[in-house]
Amino acid sequence: MMNKKLSPEDAFYENLTLGLIKTLSTVPRVCNVSLERRQPLTACQVVNWEQRHCVYLPEDMKKFYLSTDGFVLNWSYQYAPNDIRRVGHIYFPHLLQVTLLRENIETTHSSSGVAHPPAVTSGGTELSGAGSSSAANLPPLTMPSASSGTGKDKWGNATPTITAKSKIFEINNINEMAKVCMLYESTSSNNPKFYLLELNTLSWQFLAETFSEYLRMSIAHLGLPYWELCFSSFGLPSWTEQLFLLLAPHLLEEHELRRGRVLNPACEHPYNIIDPNIFRGKPKSVAKAAASTSKQSNK
Repeated sequence: MMNKKLSPEDAFYENLTLGLIKTLSTVPRVCNVSLERRQPLTACQVVNWEQRHCVYLPEDMKKFYLSTDGFVLNWSYQYAPNDIRRVGHIYFPHLLQVTLLRENIETTHSSSGVAHPPAVTSGGTELSGAGSSSAANLPPLTMPSASSGTGKDKWGNATPTITAKSKIFEINNINEMAKVCMLYESTSSNNPKFYLLELNTLSWQFLAETFSEYLRMSIAHLGLPYWELCFSSFGLPSWTEQLFLLLAPHLLEEHELRRGRVLNPACEHPYNIIDPNIFRGKPKSVAKAAASTSKQSNK
C-alpha cells in the first residue's frame, strides 16, 4: 500500500519536528499525540518585537517565527488500561510571549572596589507562567564575579556575564523549579545563548549555543517532562526519571558526554540535524487563507 502524500503544511511540520510525531505513534503505550499549528508572523510583527526590546533576533529564530508563531506538541502515556495521563510536552511560545525576565540589571560595587553579585530590580515586569510571583519579590541574581574565578556551571561551561547592557528573555517555565532563558550579554549582539536559570539557587546552567540547537534538544528528548532538568545541578524528579528509563534510557547514561549534542553528529544519525532552511513561509494555500481572512476583517 502506497504511503499517503503529505500536504505542504504537513510536510513542513514533519520536517520541523524531525519526524517526532510519526516516531511517537509507534512507541508502545504512547497515545493522543497532538500538534497545535499556528499561523506564521509577518516580517513587520517580528521587527516590532525587535524594536520594542532593542535587540535583534538570531537569524534561525527569526526564520522560525516567520514560518510558525511557535507550536505546542503533546502526548499521553498509558500507565494502565484506565489510566492515561498527558506527560509529553514541547512548548515554543508565541513571540509576543517571549518577554523580559528582568529589567534594569545593575552591578553594584562595595567601597573597597570588590565586585558583588549584580542587583536586579523588576522595572515593573512580572514573570510569566502559572503561580509565578513578581520579580520584585525575588532576591538578586547571584552571578560569579570576575574576581571570584568560579564562572563555570556543573558541566564546565562558562556562566554568562551579566552587565547593565544584558537582556534576559524567558522562553519556558519548568514547573517553577527553573526557567529556560535566552540571554543577550549585550544588546549589540545578535547571537544570544540559551541557559537554564535554577530558581532555588538563582544559578545558571548552559543549555544551547543557538535557537536551532535548543529546538533540536527538545525533540531529541521526545518532549519528556522537565527534560531540561537533565542539565540542572539537582537533576530530574524521580517520577520523570522513571519515564526516561522506560522510553529513552540512553539519555540518562552517565558515560554519554553532555557535549555529545554536537551540531554535526555522526553520519549514522543524519536525521538528528535541524536545517534552519526549513524555517520558511507556510504553503501558499495557508498564506492565501490568512490573507483572505485579513481582507474580510478589514471590510
